[in-house]
Amino acid sequence: MTLPQNTQYIGVVGSPSTNTELTIDLLMEATEERVVGALVGFNATQDGRPITTVGQIVSVELRNRWHEDSVFRNLIKRTGEIPPITNRQDTRIASLVVGATFSERDNRYEPDVLGIVPPTGTRIFRVNQQILDELLRMYQNEIFYLGKAYGNEVMLPMWFKHFGSGQAGAGEAYHLGIFGKTGSGKSGLAKMILLAYARHSKMGILVIDPQGEFSLELEGRSVGQQGLAMKQVLSEMKREVNLYKISNIQLDEWELFEELLVSLKFTEQLGIPATSMDNSRRAAEVIRNALQGTHRLDSIISIDILKEALESVKEDRNAEYIYSSRSRKEQLQNRVKELLNESNLNQLHEQHWARIANLFASGPNQKKLYSIVDSLIADSRSEQASPLVVIDISQSGNPGFWSEGLQNRILRKLLSVLIIRSQDSLKNSTTANVLVMLDEAHRYAPSGSIERGTQVDELRTQLRTAVRETRKYGVGWCFISQTLGGLDTEIVQQLRILFFGFGLALGEEFRRLREFIGGDDRAMDLYQSFRDPQSFPRRELREFPFMAVGPVSPLSFSGRPLFFNAFTDPDEFVQVNRLRQQFSLLTE
Repeated sequence: MTLPQNTQYIGVVGSPSTNTELTIDLLMEATEERVVGALVGFNATQDGRPITTVGQIVSVELRNRWHEDSVFRNLIKRTGEIPPITNRQDTRIASLVVGATFSERDNRYEPDVLGIVPPTGTRIFRVNQQILDELLRMYQNEIFYLGKAYGNEVMLPMWFKHFGSGQAGAGEAYHLGIFGKTGSGKSGLAKMILLAYARHSKMGILVIDPQGEFSLELEGRSVGQQGLAMKQVLSEMKREVNLYKISNIQLDEWELFEELLVSLKFTEQLGIPATSMDNSRRAAEVIRNALQGTHRLDSIISIDILKEALESVKEDRNAEYIYSSRSRKEQLQNRVKELLNESNLNQLHEQHWARIANLFASGPNQKKLYSIVDSLIADSRSEQASPLVVIDISQSGNPGFWSEGLQNRILRKLLSVLIIRSQDSLKNSTTANVLVMLDEAHRYAPSGSIERGTQVDELRTQLRTAVRETRKYGVGWCFISQTLGGLDTEIVQQLRILFFGFGLALGEEFRRLREFIGGDDRAMDLYQSFRDPQSFPRRELREFPFMAVGPVSPLSFSGRPLFFNAFTDPDEFVQVNRLRQQFSLLTE
């Protein structure tokens, strides 16, 4: 390609070099510049056509063969330098990892494969924004920016395609992972990625929010220091946002009702201590059996049905089933008699029974999970956009309703519904085209051995099934986790695009990270150079570096990792991605 006049040359191709990694002899004027992580390129000819190759410098090595000689070293330790040799005989060698190659055809640039090694002396130039925009001119409508290349101010192009087959579509779903220690910027990156996918109006987005952070952001309350106004941006993009807390989800399983009688402490009101879990479960089972055959689950809120439930517990046969000892059985029956007094009954109904029964009652502000999932899966024949749905299952967002058992139950039911509905979409000759984001994923799919039959084991098994099966139906998953080693190995192996922030360079984390990049030692050295974002003296100086692996960028055709610093200025992020122009990409 014809380079602009302001192009800066930093070196020339040296020896030894291969078609995947080149040795670069740095020019003198580049020796005092930051080049590690910088995007650079070179022009060459392949098969009679001009090509331009772009890559990233992953390391710089200084060599001075005189300083390595033992005789000169003895002189240096006395004088500190040898004027004719020190500094003047230094050579600096950089390693350039090839990222993408473009061949020029009919005045446009198309992806190609570097099948040659350019001759020594080929000039290496810094890739500036003008060069990059020209190379990617035909992809400009699809490109999205999360930040700048690790070693310079060039914005690193990425693409986040919807999972359908229409315009700007990938034609299939794929899974993503975002990993990094607390404070590494992974939540901020996840929010930017969410907005990248939100540009596709026919793509449904489901956020499962166990901490309440996304819910607060989409309600207009800022969390953390990023300052990205997600609610406003989504409004300008004309994306509908539906926020559901646990109280807005109509539950519909008697088994779950039985479990909530225990986890939400109704059985404790019967005089059964919290430590007596077996007795509590038997009492809940008695109540469920008494009501299930004669009442609908969505209409058990009345005080008369509560009275019926208490009467069933008081019966001799049932009380004896709950407590085998005579004394404890009589204590239970006496306690239930007290509760059946009008004042106690009203109080029990208001403070405990109604609170549980409301989770199963129908109402204008409540939806079943089937209905919520159906709204995400757009009809390709309809012009209506799919919503962005957030399900807040956090303790802070659900005071009075939350329990770990309820949280896990809702997740398991949601996974089951997703699998069923995505299968149905394939029967209709379409794909679901849905992205599911799960924050704190290591909580629900931990690595290692888990006791069989426990809720955590069942939830992890269902997550594994969902990740394996829903991809072919057009449902992709994005897992956000503080730990790479702590997330289930089977799930991690299914991830196609990964982002690694600071803090994964020790022990098991480091070993697994190295496996993901194919044992590339130079890439690992560059990753280990990441500074802790919390170590910067002032907020405005802070950087959030990431390593990206997978087909996330038009510069990653070779499959090698890319390094970038995520945007810290939310206005810059919104501006460069044109998110204030109230546009949406209507796609299949």
